[in-house]
Amino acid sequence: MKELGIDMEEIRQRMAFVDFSERDVRLLSEMKGFGQNHADRLVSAFYNHLLSFEETRALLKDQSIIDRLKKSQEKYLLEIFEGNYNEAYFEGRLRIGAVHHRIGLKPKWYIGTYCLYENLLSPLIAEAYRSEFDQGLARILAVRKIFRLDMALALDFYFHRITAQLGEKIREMDDFVHVVSHDLKEPLRGIEAFAGFLIEDYASVLDEQGKRYLNILKGSAVRMKDLIHDLLTLASLSRKDPVLQAVDVNEVLSDVQLDLEFSIQQKKAQIQILSLLPAVHCDPTQIREVFKNLLSNAIKFNTATLPKVEIAAREEGNFHLFSIKDNGIGIDLRYTERIFGLFERLHPQEKFEGTGAGLAICKKVIERFGGRIWVESEPGKGSAFYFTLPMNVRR
Repeated sequence: MKELGIDMEEIRQRMAFVDFSERDVRLLSEMKGFGQNHADRLVSAFYNHLLSFEETRALLKDQSIIDRLKKSQEKYLLEIFEGNYNEAYFEGRLRIGAVHHRIGLKPKWYIGTYCLYENLLSPLIAEAYRSEFDQGLARILAVRKIFRLDMALALDFYFHRITAQLGEKIREMDDFVHVVSHDLKEPLRGIEAFAGFLIEDYASVLDEQGKRYLNILKGSAVRMKDLIHDLLTLASLSRKDPVLQAVDVNEVLSDVQLDLEFSIQQKKAQIQILSLLPAVHCDPTQIREVFKNLLSNAIKFNTATLPKVEIAAREEGNFHLFSIKDNGIGIDLRYTERIFGLFERLHPQEKFEGTGAGLAICKKVIERFGGRIWVESEPGKGSAFYFTLPMNVRR
């Protein structure tokens, strides 16, 4: 339960949600003798049914495993009628989920397990209380409620482990990307440098075609370096925990404008900050990457005579809402989701440089901090990028 972040307070909330009351506890406790009389019969009937399917027979080939599972199932059924619905009881339900996961039993089978036990138990309970129909029905409903609680815990464990395994695979892939990208940088630096040397030192012996080839080679090496840099940036987001601290966004934006000074001057872009920007609780390096990518795109994808970028922030509920608006080329509504995908480009490299990873990095950073990012745009009418960050730090 601790591993999954589930405590007894949450269990009590789940009980309340399915209306599992003290009356249900009492009704099930009164059936302890009933459980002892029927547990073995129920478990045998269940496994006879389970083993009638080829897929489950393939998982349960070993008779010793079946025997152990039968004992576990019998213990499980008897505990239902003990009335001790405490932490140990629900911890045991999670362990059942662990067993299912370990032997490779898929959720469709153990969801079916609970349904089958209900189908087997209900007529037995109805028969035992045939002279007291209402009492029998109340006990059938109580069994159904506890099965629902137990099934939810088994599923919680299953998906927790699947998510953990997926996270490990993602970390392994990020590690692979990091190592490969790092190793590729050195030969690319060599290609770029020697292509430059050939262009400069052997210009007199090269014809125009040879110079063009070398410039293409050098440009390709530079683009590959930029691509590797973005891959390393993405990989580092998963490899390293963010350094969370109070960050003054005004200072971050000042640093970003210095980094982009050449682009800003070349395009004669006007950067307007419309409001005092707040302090946010995040990683300063990562939030700097977000503003750098968004501001760089606002300048790059802009063919206006006088490019303008407006930056603002306001409070919205428990979040800071940031906006970066431009008067650039805009984006077709069909692509406003696609552009946040990795290496998605809407324009040829010759028209607008870049790797197509910038917005994917922004999305990963913002969502990691508990916010979201989106764009509102129209071709020829500019774009407005919005993102939110939790309001953990106030000015």
